[in-house]
Amino acid sequence: MIKLAAIDIDGTLLDDSGNIPEKNLKALQKASTEYGISIALCTGRGASAFEIAKKLQVACHLILANGVYIFDNILSRPIVKNYLKESAKIEILSFLEQSHFDVDYYIVLGFEEDFHMIYKWRDNHDTYFLNFVKGRQLHKPTYPQKNLLDFAKSPISHIGIVGRYDKLKYLADIFKNLSCNINVILYYASDNKDYGFLEILDIESSKEKALLKLLKIKSINPENVLAIGDNFNDTGMFEIANVSVAVANAPDEVKRLAKFVTCATNNQGAIAEAFERFVFCKKQI
Repeated sequence: MIKLAAIDIDGTLLDDSGNIPEKNLKALQKASTEYGISIALCTGRGASAFEIAKKLQVACHLILANGVYIFDNILSRPIVKNYLKESAKIEILSFLEQSHFDVDYYIVLGFEEDFHMIYKWRDNHDTYFLNFVKGRQLHKPTYPQKNLLDFAKSPISHIGIVGRYDKLKYLADIFKNLSCNINVILYYASDNKDYGFLEILDIESSKEKALLKLLKIKSINPENVLAIGDNFNDTGMFEIANVSVAVANAPDEVKRLAKFVTCATNNQGAIAEAFERFVFCKKQI
């Protein structure tokens, strides 16, 4: 019996225009009000996730920044937060500063600093990165600085790099071999599979680790969890949940790691399809 649904946002809950399909909205409202299902939005997003959660018009938990934070609801302070250790911040930022990888990178300050995003100023930012910055500026302060090491003593949720996916894949292997105790996450950009996001977080930060903590807090067993996603940062949740669902627009590598794949894409109400099969019809895999 499903008691909690862990749902990714971009490429899963939202369509390609950034809206929640009406089918998905009605399914989540029905699951919450009629079936008593707890909803947990589990996303790489930070502050912008609160606006999406409000649109659901149902109570929901939030796992943000790929597991850095857990919020019990949209009005609470974080009940869990895992920031990068100072030694890791210095090592990673020094490495990026001294390297010649020609990449766009940034830091995101913690909850206490209102989620400010500060990116490394360069003469030749990639157009995709600049568009990412413009979108981010709609939600929280986002601005350039020449030396990100100046912020090493500030709370930092993660260090991010945006660029061509193939290049980020190469960089991910390098970061995994550094001495600091970190978690390196690489996933496709939901709106352009040629690009990706490489995120460096504290070793305790991931969607799956945060989900396990939330389940413990709420006294819910993994066999009562439905996890739905579309990207590589969702696959850890697939390993935890009894019912794991990849949406039709997910990469084939992600689909292979889920127990079920929807017929519908994120544009066609994939969330609604998953709920119809595994909650409303009470079917199991």
